[in-house]
Amino acid sequence: MAVGRMMRGLVLACALLAPLGAARAQSFSFVALGDTAYNPSVDYPVYEALIAKINQAKPAFSIHVGDTWGALPCTEDQHRSILAWFAKYDHPVVYTPGDNEWADCRKPDVLEAYSRYVGKKATPADLALLMPLQGLDAGMSNAGYDDPIASLGLIRKVFFAKPQSVGGKTMPLTRQPDVSAFKDTAENTRWEKGGVVFATVSAPGSHNGFSITSEARAAEAVARNRANVDWIKSTFAEAKARNAKAVVISLQAAMFDERDGGDFSGKAVRGGREGPYYWLVLAIRDLGGKFGKPVLVINGDDHDFIVDRPFMVGQGEMKPALYGNITRLQVYGAPELRAVKVGVDTDTPWVFSFQPLYN
Repeated sequence: MAVGRMMRGLVLACALLAPLGAARAQSFSFVALGDTAYNPSVDYPVYEALIAKINQAKPAFSIHVGDTWGALPCTEDQHRSILAWFAKYDHPVVYTPGDNEWADCRKPDVLEAYSRYVGKKATPADLALLMPLQGLDAGMSNAGYDDPIASLGLIRKVFFAKPQSVGGKTMPLTRQPDVSAFKDTAENTRWEKGGVVFATVSAPGSHNGFSITSEARAAEAVARNRANVDWIKSTFAEAKARNAKAVVISLQAAMFDERDGGDFSGKAVRGGREGPYYWLVLAIRDLGGKFGKPVLVINGDDHDFIVDRPFMVGQGEMKPALYGNITRLQVYGAPELRAVKVGVDTDTPWVFSFQPLYN
């Protein structure tokens, strides 16, 4: 009995001496996926089976990096139907919006005509509607688009009204408006699990929402991306304060192409320097490099499973590469409805491992 009391005392003393905020090593897994169910009649049964497969894997949570549909009306009912799909996951789901859900929203009549055109069933009236939209004047007037900013507002209303995830179970999330001066980007969220700091960043494909055809859209994109850079900065500050073992940043946009990035990054930034993704890449590159521990960036949009290091810049054979601690996971996308199970083991130097997950 005395020995038992002494051991309990030693355990308590060690706990009290442990530094506050220090991250504890832990092993767990989560699932990443995106670009799901573009063709409802064909893809919904496959997506349902994929969700069942994901549930069997028992992840701590899943991260969906956007494009929850292909070409559907951006209505509140449609967003709520996706919320119902997320409820089929038996664990928390953290969602970051894709371009199809707002930046690429087309008018319903345009979507219907385009759907018939793709299915080779277009009528003369469909062609009469679609063909002029390819011209300069129609493009500059946004003739084929619905209101993307209004749809982004619907997303924030449906998915981010509370500081928590979606899914069959929920977990608390920190939203950017609750802890910063940026009051619009509720979709920028953060949480911690097992010594790893996770964050989502509101950066869709389709040029990150930037457009010269609308002053309102241009202003929205500038404000949102200033918020994004601030969120990346505060995420790495949080990781440093917690002595985190790793950082995970999830967004939709595929920010790199296959060209060489020279001395800036291993692969070229899509859109070039001063383009729509330059500042996000710069923030992740510089802050992730200074962090020094493993950083994982998860994206979708390109529908191609890739694990690589596009930030890394070689320094020859005699010096370590720069930014080699930053890994990119690009998830599968329709028509390949598949997910990736990400293992996390903070007792290993690499922390992350990857396993395709599908039926």
